[in-house]
Amino acid sequence: MSCEDLKQALRSLLPPEVSFAVEDPRAEATGLYPEERGAVARAVPKRRREFAAGRRAARTALAQLGQEPVPILAAQSRAPLWPKGFVGSISHCDDLCLAVCARADAVLSLGVDIEARAVLPDSLHEAITTPNERDWLQQSDHVLPIDVFSAKESAFKAIYPISQKTMDFQGFNIIPEAQGHFTAELRTAAAPFALGARFPLLSARLKAHVLFVAILEGAPEKLL
Repeated sequence: MSCEDLKQALRSLLPPEVSFAVEDPRAEATGLYPEERGAVARAVPKRRREFAAGRRAARTALAQLGQEPVPILAAQSRAPLWPKGFVGSISHCDDLCLAVCARADAVLSLGVDIEARAVLPDSLHEAITTPNERDWLQQSDHVLPIDVFSAKESAFKAIYPISQKTMDFQGFNIIPEAQGHFTAELRTAAAPFALGARFPLLSARLKAHVLFVAILEGAPEKLL
């Protein structure tokens, strides 16, 4: 899948208040600010290229919303620190990288995840999936455990900036909905989100990748 194919999928998937940009994580690690280079100074070349692609994509997506280029540093958790007044999320796999952004007065939080569409080892299934998920996955002829993995990654990225709570894959239950949509349900409280809080997920079925986006709108208490 090319960067242009991913852009087309995102245009169809995302609402107008969410901007996006796509980069190739295999390209040279250019475009970093000095402050950002320090975050990956000791990283292997592949990690530096991925980090730089994410920052380039993030600045392009922010520019679409009127934000001038600024360094995007990383918190101790490695999550991006977005400019004041903006929210966003970055994801990459081996051949694609993207960033999604929005104004904080339009969107509460964002989470995005893209993965190569691959069959995961059986040894990982129980760590990634809940019993309910394994039940419906057995009945599905098109959804794989990698879809559940990606869905949970996007949901976690969206709620973590608000809850600051680290969670494993058992913290969410992914529920398949009609017409290929999914919902993420909390299996443990992550204040201000209560046990059982649900988050709708956007997804795109791509030839060689899976893509999930969580868009939280409104105040946290409205999502309980």
